[in-house]
Amino acid sequence: MPSAIGLDIGSSAVRAAQVTRPGSGPATLDRLGQVLLPPGAVRDGEIADPEAVVEVLKTLWKRYGFKGRKVAMGVANQQVVVREVDLPYLPEAELRKSLDFQVQDYIPIPVEQAVLDFHVLAEHEVDGNRLSKILLVAAARGMVDSVVAAARQARLQPMLLDLDAFAMLRSLSRPDAILAGGEGELLVDAGAAVTNLVVHEAGIPRFVRILLMGGNAITDSLQAALGISHEQAEGMKAADLTPGSDEASLVVERAGRFVDEIRGSLDYYRAQPNAIQVGRAVVSGGASQLPGLRDRLADALGIPVDRGHPMQELKIGKVGVDPDQLAEAEPYLAVAIGLALGATE
Repeated sequence: MPSAIGLDIGSSAVRAAQVTRPGSGPATLDRLGQVLLPPGAVRDGEIADPEAVVEVLKTLWKRYGFKGRKVAMGVANQQVVVREVDLPYLPEAELRKSLDFQVQDYIPIPVEQAVLDFHVLAEHEVDGNRLSKILLVAAARGMVDSVVAAARQARLQPMLLDLDAFAMLRSLSRPDAILAGGEGELLVDAGAAVTNLVVHEAGIPRFVRILLMGGNAITDSLQAALGISHEQAEGMKAADLTPGSDEASLVVERAGRFVDEIRGSLDYYRAQPNAIQVGRAVVSGGASQLPGLRDRLADALGIPVDRGHPMQELKIGKVGVDPDQLAEAEPYLAVAIGLALGATE
């Protein structure tokens, strides 16, 4: 049975999930773990202090006893570009070989400095010409190299590099995601400094956006305004504050900016000529735990907003965590679980 470890290097913590997929039936979550990162070790999804990240990765493996060192990793930051592009039709293998010669005009990164990938969305014709509509992903090679190097220095073996957004699509999309009238879903994974958005239709991504915004914006504002520690601000952010207090007003204002960014991204997508109707949103990630956030999103987006459950299709093995702890950890695991699922496909 294939087993894989998904490794999510976030802005506040490093998380890993080990998943085994049998020949038939649901995959099993065998092990999971998290170790917090020192502040500033990862900034806006990019490794800023490689030595600190390497030490945390070593601690993660030693503390939780993952079986194996082969890992699937993800990226999400300002050095990743995702575009919907029409290219002359070619079989997928030939399209992959020719990608470097066809996409320079669509990305702001020189092709020779980029790592390219794509997801075929559809085939269609325009004026008698057969085209492939693809979701093109381009990542700066230097950034990718830094992620791979950190893993290798921690004696890990990167086997797959994926987009965080595609990973959370695997773990959060639901079997009933085709809603009445063929509507799709908006998936939101809101982290400490990076938020991933995906609009999908029955598991097929139609729109991807990476926002350099998350829960840290609220924490930083509370720290600066009140002169308190990072830990105190984190606790205050998650608490039910007295309505109308200075602290509550600050949280509401910052959370409002966050909601506005998500709404603006969805409005942008909805304005596209080939946009599908979005009938529901699903949210995960640490910042999704902000009190009242789902209700505010529902009001802003005009659609129901549900909590994401990345473990929804998994059997739970001997993970060494009681059910209450597992439920508390679940919102933080969408990317790590999705990366592991991708590596076992």
